[in-house]
Amino acid sequence: MRGWLDTGWMLIALFAVLGVDLVVIVVLVAAVLARKRWVSDEPGAFRGAIRITGGEVPGLGTRRMRGYGRWVREILVWMKAPFLFRSELVVADAAAGAARAAKPGEVRGVGKHAAIVVLAVGGGARIEVAASADGRERAAGPFAVGGPVR
Repeated sequence: MRGWLDTGWMLIALFAVLGVDLVVIVVLVAAVLARKRWVSDEPGAFRGAIRITGGEVPGLGTRRMRGYGRWVREILVWMKAPFLFRSELVVADAAAGAARAAKPGEVRGVGKHAAIVVLAVGGGARIEVAASADGRERAAGPFAVGGPVR
C-alpha cells in the first residue's frame, strides 16, 4: 500500500508542477477512491495479485499485478490497480492444484496470510491468483475444494 501512496503523491506533485488546478486533482483523487470502494463492495470481490506462470494470457504478465478480482461463473474479472478502470477477463478451465499458503514475502501488498490458487486457463496457460486472508475462499471461485488453505 505504501508504494501506491508514494506513487499517488508523486502524481499529485507532478500535476501541481505542470500547473493543473487543485480542483482537478481533488476530483481525480475522489474518482479513484470512489471507484475502489465500488469495486471492493461488489459481491464476491477479493483483493489480490495475479500473474502468469506458464503460457500466454492477453492482458496479463509474468510479474504480479495487484488489483481486485471477482468470479462470474468460470470467468475471473480482474480489475487492475491502481486506478481500477481497466478490467481483464480470464476464462478458467479448472484448478491446477490445491490452494496453498503464500510464503512470507512471496506476495507483496496482499497481506501476511495470503493464499495462492493456481488455475488452468485456455490454451494450456497457467495463472496464479494470490488473495488476502479475507478473500481466500473467493479466490478459487467455482473451483474451490472446500477445505481450509494451509
